[in-house]
Amino acid sequence: MKIIHEPSDSSPFVVVFKPAGIPSAPLFEGDESILTEAIRIFPEIALVHGKKEVEHGLVHRIDTETAGLVLIATTQQSYDSLIQSQKDGKFEKWYRAEVDKIPDCTDILGGFPPVPDGCRSLNAGGKNLFIAESSFRPFGQKGREVRPVTQDAGRAALKKGGSVVYTTEISFESEDVAICHIVAGFRHQVRCHLAWCGFPVKGDKIYNPNSRENQNIGKTGLESPEMKFTAFKISFPHPLSQIPQVFQM
Repeated sequence: MKIIHEPSDSSPFVVVFKPAGIPSAPLFEGDESILTEAIRIFPEIALVHGKKEVEHGLVHRIDTETAGLVLIATTQQSYDSLIQSQKDGKFEKWYRAEVDKIPDCTDILGGFPPVPDGCRSLNAGGKNLFIAESSFRPFGQKGREVRPVTQDAGRAALKKGGSVVYTTEISFESEDVAICHIVAGFRHQVRCHLAWCGFPVKGDKIYNPNSRENQNIGKTGLESPEMKFTAFKISFPHPLSQIPQVFQM
């Protein structure tokens, strides 16, 4: 864990960089996670009451397989203010993804609605911007995966989909590197939307058909490839002054 911003009386929050493979939050007190490590260094985090008792001041989490920035409040006032900023749509997140180009990705994975207009013309390496929008539903064994839900989805999918529509802005900074921007977020949102558009993240064992085929590679003695996905930038109002804060790796 790398500390990007240490807390103070005037800025009661912590920003840390989480390596891939470590959970953001523990399943129980003391369980291995970035939050647990942060509490060891900044014990005041444990006094904050979060969404779940075990999560304390954790405000912004990322998937275990994802590397990137995590935000943790160190006071209750800071936590409440930051959570309100999320609800108000003032908390922004950016992800960098190394991607494969697999136009028939959704056909291989199954369960996706029709690919939205514009995805097929999204050229890797170009400056164009595409906006993927959908609600989501659980999919697969024990709901391990998610699938987008649109009005073009089947009746069964529509029944399982939520009412909130989530938006992912997708552009490319190079031929195989996508930059994605979101405000409100859903589990696996960016990874799933990228796969929906035919650009699954390299090393993503859930949404990249190439990586799903190789998910047992470790049994051969070779190292399983790490997912090339990083939460590299966050922006939010300061919990006390409301002045915009930006942290970037």
